[in-house]
Amino acid sequence: MATQWAELEPALLEAHRNEDAGRLAELYLKAGEAAEAEGDTDKAGFFLVHAYVYALEEGMALANEIHARLKRLGREQ
Repeated sequence: MATQWAELEPALLEAHRNEDAGRLAELYLKAGEAAEAEGDTDKAGFFLVHAYVYALEEGMALANEIHARLKRLGREQ
């Protein structure tokens, strides 16, 4: 994830600066997917919760997919 994080980190910081909740949802989802692929479910849960909150804030259909992932990881009922 080091290479991926090197690309995600500046994009996340920029999206935070721009208060772009939609972009933040997408980027946190990517970070969660990368952490999950590495087998780090705690880190994946952390990122996915952030993705979920931003997706809900923006009313994005993506929230349903993220919610399903959180349920699969045992982070949501």
